[in-house]
Amino acid sequence: MKKRKTLAMGLAVAMAVSCLAGCGGDDKKASSDGKTEQVLNISNNSVVVGLNPLINTTGPDNSAFNMVLDPLVKRVTQEGNTYKIVPAAAESWDISEDGLTYTFHMNKDAKWSDGTKVTANDFEFTFQKMATPSVAATNAWLFDGIIENFSEALYDQGKKPEEIGVHAIDEDTLEIKIIHPASYFLELVSSSAYPVNKAMYEKLGSDYATSETKTVFNGPFKIESWSQNTEMVLVRNDQYWGADDVKLDKINSKIIQESGTAVQSYINGELDVIGTTDANWGKTIEEQGESESYQVPDSAPEFFMLNAANEYLCNEKIRQALSVAYDRQEMIDTLRNGKGVPIYSMMPDTIQVGEKTYTELVGGKNHFVQELQDEIKDPKALLIEGLKELGKDPDPSKVTIRYASRGTSEVSKKIAEWMKQQWESVLGINIEIDMMEWNIMWDKIDAGDYDIATGGWGPYYNEPSALLQLFDPDNGYFNAEKTGWSGEDPKKYQELLNEAKFEVDDQKKAELYLQAEELVVKSGLIEPTYVEEAPTFVKKYVKNYFVSTCLLYTSPSPRDC
Repeated sequence: MKKRKTLAMGLAVAMAVSCLAGCGGDDKKASSDGKTEQVLNISNNSVVVGLNPLINTTGPDNSAFNMVLDPLVKRVTQEGNTYKIVPAAAESWDISEDGLTYTFHMNKDAKWSDGTKVTANDFEFTFQKMATPSVAATNAWLFDGIIENFSEALYDQGKKPEEIGVHAIDEDTLEIKIIHPASYFLELVSSSAYPVNKAMYEKLGSDYATSETKTVFNGPFKIESWSQNTEMVLVRNDQYWGADDVKLDKINSKIIQESGTAVQSYINGELDVIGTTDANWGKTIEEQGESESYQVPDSAPEFFMLNAANEYLCNEKIRQALSVAYDRQEMIDTLRNGKGVPIYSMMPDTIQVGEKTYTELVGGKNHFVQELQDEIKDPKALLIEGLKELGKDPDPSKVTIRYASRGTSEVSKKIAEWMKQQWESVLGINIEIDMMEWNIMWDKIDAGDYDIATGGWGPYYNEPSALLQLFDPDNGYFNAEKTGWSGEDPKKYQELLNEAKFEVDDQKKAELYLQAEELVVKSGLIEPTYVEEAPTFVKKYVKNYFVSTCLLYTSPSPRDC
């Protein structure tokens, strides 16, 4: 989405790619040294759009980056679905007493796949490029209002990218200064600051990372070949500082859009890992007795975005009518075979403020969609009220609204058709379905060229701001230019988020987030629907495989292999 949504089916869980052993199914073969080649076969139902971490940040893109690029630190999942931050490109770090200065000491053994050293200068350059307006880095908004002078550089307000609070003291030391304490800062760095190679970027310019031959990698794997609509092949990066602990020789990531085809490939031994919401397929897999299954709570909400610039959706009552015109549990039962959890807030129950969950701190008062459902007894009547307020023909059958799908997979088609049926039958309006590929939908959102769009987001760190900051009217990924949000509410929303940034009391911070969330959810600008709860099946010969709650880019736990 371009950090968009959660990781797609075959990569919807974090993989212990650096620690897997005994993989490969029928794909095992002898290598030149006589050892059995370890090959993992996985699938993805959406394409990797590009290889430049500055501008390509869809879920599938970042699934690939997680395997081929080392950020400064990594967030790793442990047993029990807990996690910790561990060294990656930086071997250690210091945090000042006031929490405003982070000093990273680079791993002196870290190399790019071409054998050159990974330095603090590469990361300084990466952050500076993020803060360069002309680059249009899709993750830049995440560091806006956090890193010193970042906003001023990004929005050309008196500072240059070279003046942001990121400095290479020398090639082995990187200093980052932030403007307010942020307990989640290391999590953010682990998920949203994959490095680019300074020397190669300066040489190639806009041609950088346009193919696997025009970039280099500093992670456990490197990309051997990439056909956008077919397959990506990754091989072990022999230059990686931890190469001796990487047990896999190769990962084949195949694009399979139809879920039934993917599951059948798994049953036939062509894939080693699969996630499915189809209960019948799941039963068939379990009866084979060849798999381990894993299931963990998801932290990535699915939602619909309503464009308030639309001639109808500019009215709050019409948006609210759309939000309550369907039953979320029925949606899960019908479309996902009961595999999911309905949500009535942008915050899944896994999201925390400090040591407690957000939902716990606010006493469940964040279930704004349920409040609307209790208040609105006749959604169609409310829609008609909204039409009258706009001076429109009050006949709902004269209303046509476009629905933009996220992808053209079988699942996307089913969701689109079900939503069309619900909205048309309950409200009497007309829904036009526009089926489009993942990246096209996000381009449409960027241009504000949509009415209703299918959204979803895997948070970059475990804190409400990771989701609420998306809708900051000025600087969020879904800013006012994309959502059409106007009036006093966006200003109030921004004030609440800014106040929460500097609030140190967890209870007060949660209450500020609650007020902000109400503005986007209860107004119907955003319609939270569910979080996924799909089992992941892994062949028994695959060792040390981890699944985790879907915070984007969670990495594997480097357990003993």
